[in-house]
Amino acid sequence: MLKKILRIKLHYQILIALILAVLAGSLSGTEGSLLGIKLYGAYDFIGQLFLNGLKMLIVPLVVSSIIVGMMGIGTGEAVGRLGGKTLVYYATTSLLAILVGLFMVNLTSPGIIDGKPARELIGLGELPTHLAQHIADKGSGDLIGIFLRMVPANIIEAGAKGQMLGLIFFSLLFGFFLTRVKGSGGDSLRHF
Repeated sequence: MLKKILRIKLHYQILIALILAVLAGSLSGTEGSLLGIKLYGAYDFIGQLFLNGLKMLIVPLVVSSIIVGMMGIGTGEAVGRLGGKTLVYYATTSLLAILVGLFMVNLTSPGIIDGKPARELIGLGELPTHLAQHIADKGSGDLIGIFLRMVPANIIEAGAKGQMLGLIFFSLLFGFFLTRVKGSGGDSLRHF
């Protein structure tokens, strides 16, 4: 039986599992129990285990894939070409996204109902003062903060806190300079 199930393509297995999970959750509800165990608590426990497992894999997966990718690029000249292409691609796709967004906003006028702001019609007042102050305080210091987060003092701590910007920057530099290490030490690092 298990061999037949494993022969089913993975995306169908995932779809079947999702359907079964929805059915189980719908049938048991929040108060259902089996052998004195609340099923809702079991679902929550299994869901937390799954999410923790995904979070546990994020840092090693991102770091190793970037390092290996940088090692595959090789020389500084290739990195420069790729960086230039990436910058052009990023600028082009950002420009297109902004233009499409502006076009759609001007076409549909979201947040306006019969010529009046929607917040007035649904009873929302002004932004709370703590949010308004948080938004208003943005300036050049925030840009400096981004650069400071890009170079963490402790890469292990950055990984533990999920600070991906610092991990990505570290991985890019590590992979780039790993191509410069010669001899058996460099070979050992690359094989690892």
